[in-house]
Amino acid sequence: MTQVSNPVNTANAGSSFHVSSRMKFGKLTDISRVNFTLPSDHPATSKTLNKGSSNDNAQVWVGSARWGERDLVGKIYPPKTPTKDYLSHYSRHFSTIELNSTHYQLPSVEQVNQWKEKADKTFTFCPKLPQSISHQADFGRGIYATEQLALALSAFGTQLGLPFMQLPPSFHPQIGKSLFSYLAQWPSDIPLAIEFRHPDWFSQGRIRDRAFDLLEDMNLSTVITDTAGRRDVVHMRLTSSSVIIRFVGNSLHHTDYLRIDTWVDRIKQWIAQGVQEVYFIVHQPQEALCVDLSIYLVRRLNQACGLGLSVPQPLSLGHQQELF
Repeated sequence: MTQVSNPVNTANAGSSFHVSSRMKFGKLTDISRVNFTLPSDHPATSKTLNKGSSNDNAQVWVGSARWGERDLVGKIYPPKTPTKDYLSHYSRHFSTIELNSTHYQLPSVEQVNQWKEKADKTFTFCPKLPQSISHQADFGRGIYATEQLALALSAFGTQLGLPFMQLPPSFHPQIGKSLFSYLAQWPSDIPLAIEFRHPDWFSQGRIRDRAFDLLEDMNLSTVITDTAGRRDVVHMRLTSSSVIIRFVGNSLHHTDYLRIDTWVDRIKQWIAQGVQEVYFIVHQPQEALCVDLSIYLVRRLNQACGLGLSVPQPLSLGHQQELF
């Protein structure tokens, strides 16, 4: 068990953390003045990656956040595809997904088995931890939420990607000790990444470095969210050989493609340094646009990094005509 010392002063937390359901994290209506330059890696990142073993088996998974959107019908789902078959089709085009349904309800083992049955056997899931854990002051200890979640996550077997805890924007470092005390008890056989959102985790170097150092000591990973309105969360600190990149695009604006190019270069650099797992999650206002940007991303990754990733294949016009 990791001995936790408080990175900052602490205060008593309430029963839950306030979150606005209308909040669009990092969303801007005008991106014309945004500096999308990808920051240099945090100095500790290369040291962390160089601790790892050979990167000959480095893997990159690409996905989005929703398989249930109807605008994917006719894009990658054949017309008239029933909703029960959406996941099956989705998993033929993408290799992973940010599983958001688990953020709102603890999944059961039965539910996990149903998802696995429908998905391609090589497909991986990156479940977002339930709010009953991430948004509660006791992190769900009172209802044994972690114990229930661990059973469900274990049921994914080899199809478990990198689960992650998305902390609410209101979770500030002054109550950080409660988080690290909880993480010290996290099951050692289940991977986990942490996404900080409160600005104070990034604006104060001592707090930032102490928090990330603690995650590295616990062999936990980080989430890097690349979004227009919160450039501070593009922290570029890897605390293990695995990472989640959440890329928030702007409806295929030309900067989306320029940003992807920069990310591909960085991933190539990380692979050379020893990264083992990269989960790249594409977000767009419309899910169908994730397909278009992912095609570009996968092709660039294959070209620059020598990977053999499958490229999403939208339905051709001829195929659609045949179906009718």
